[in-house]
Amino acid sequence: MPVFVRNLALEYLVEDGVLESEKMLAMYGKAKWRHAHGAFYLNHTLPSGVEFIFRAIKEGEEVRILGTDTHLAGRCMWNAIPFFNATPEEADDLSAVVACTNQAQDGVFVTHLVNAAVLPELQEGNSIAMQVVAFPFALEVYASREDYERAYANNPETSNFPMLLTDKRVFPLNFMLKHDPDLPEEKRNRNLPDDIVLVCGPVLAVRKAPKSDETQEASFVVATIATQ
Repeated sequence: MPVFVRNLALEYLVEDGVLESEKMLAMYGKAKWRHAHGAFYLNHTLPSGVEFIFRAIKEGEEVRILGTDTHLAGRCMWNAIPFFNATPEEADDLSAVVACTNQAQDGVFVTHLVNAAVLPELQEGNSIAMQVVAFPFALEVYASREDYERAYANNPETSNFPMLLTDKRVFPLNFMLKHDPDLPEEKRNRNLPDDIVLVCGPVLAVRKAPKSDETQEASFVVATIATQ
């Protein structure tokens, strides 16, 4: 999972287009270590609730950082049943991208699991509890369900979304396109990112996150929406 700079108002950590090493090392030094079968996750939470997760392994007396993830602490808990390992072949051993279904097994979503290696071995059919957050790449907001349906019906070709979604639905479009056995092989785009999903739901709450640093020009907004 990348570091979501714009979504999480982390521009103050960036200099000349890259994360500033001095500030990243300061967070690394404050992080809490979690052991994971011979490797480590180093977690540091900012005042805004943004979590930095450093994935690390030991090489002799040295610790090597394999990568960095971002997450947002919150109260959105899902009970999910993993059924397909979608982790890219080039990913390190501390990363995991998993396709899951819900308890009713009538929906599918694809997620990055941060701190994945501290979990018990993921087995098909076994439920796991996860705290979920999504970072939007495109967003459309309507005053009502009727407004959404009317706007889509009038101009479906101009919408950011290729289909009309039912309420509370999470739909992993790319994952479905890549793994649909009814599609001809030449129409399955293997390069589509699995973790891009479509979501539609009524907004339950909106809040502004506190700033994490006095040099921040702005914070970010957190919206809670209803899902299955």
